[in-house]
Amino acid sequence: MTTELVGLDIGGSHTRGVLFRDGTPEREARSGSANVQNVPAEQASACLVSVLSELGASPATPVVAGSGGVDTAHDAARLAGLIRSAGSLDPGTPVTAVHDTRLILAAGGHTTGIALIAGTGSVAWGVDASGREVRAGGWGYLLGDEGSGYWIGREAVRRVLRLSQQAGTAERTAPEGPGRSARSGGFVEAGGSSRAEGPTTVAAAGGPDRAASSAGCEGEALTRAVLEHAGVAEPADLIGAFHERPDRTHWAGLARSVCELAASGDATAAELVAVAAGHLAELVLTVAHAMDEPLPVVVGGGLTGSEVGDRVAQLLRQHGLSVTLLDREPVLGAPLLARSDPT
Repeated sequence: MTTELVGLDIGGSHTRGVLFRDGTPEREARSGSANVQNVPAEQASACLVSVLSELGASPATPVVAGSGGVDTAHDAARLAGLIRSAGSLDPGTPVTAVHDTRLILAAGGHTTGIALIAGTGSVAWGVDASGREVRAGGWGYLLGDEGSGYWIGREAVRRVLRLSQQAGTAERTAPEGPGRSARSGGFVEAGGSSRAEGPTTVAAAGGPDRAASSAGCEGEALTRAVLEHAGVAEPADLIGAFHERPDRTHWAGLARSVCELAASGDATAAELVAVAAGHLAELVLTVAHAMDEPLPVVVGGGLTGSEVGDRVAQLLRQHGLSVTLLDREPVLGAPLLARSDPT
């Protein structure tokens, strides 16, 4: 008798669904995020309807769904209810809703271990053979998500704004020709009266011209990438662009460009990548230190195959941890989760 299962991976940017027959993927569907922490419930429902209808499973097919934000029994029940409604499932159809870290661990072939999500958001979660669970991070973008794709995108924007500010300040400290000299944070004009121009900035060694040149060259490639992604012409325009479009998925998309620049040797992007990797590794180490036994680590999410993922693995291996960078879709862990009955 053929056994069917629907697996759902509900991420911060996309929802991925797979119909399994006897544990083998038979059909796949994708849509936008159905995470109710990121999008309105109506939008989440529409995405689930799209995925489930495309998979074409019967209303009696069990569902295993992993999603960010499933932190309590209430969260799990709410997501399960949303899935039941979107798929018009039979009342007795089993629907298991878990935190998406469980899918990542299962996709790595483990029922015990530590899973790290390095995607639009970030969180680490571990479980040992006794069923004891420990979690670090996963507080959402307002409170945490350090090292995530969104965090990298936001930090890239902030870095460009700071560099622009530093370049402008350095230029204002430069001599502007006969009759004007910098003094006391302003300029003394030919008549001797002083006009305030803002706080005094100490120029870098080598004079103000060198300071302006240094500030202008540093982060030039990053600035171009950020401006292009935001669709604006000047760094000052980033402020309005960011606040007018606070879409996490959009700004998380900047992480790809940052990682590509870092891989090409750009120092400014490499610094952002290093800091992000440090934050992510800290999440895993927090969980590892709280567990009573050494556990394997599985890293999943959109940053896994990037410079960030490689750096995280390097940092964790330095601490003696066994690390797998997941090279398959987390949703493929659904059959193992179903067999191990995570609830």
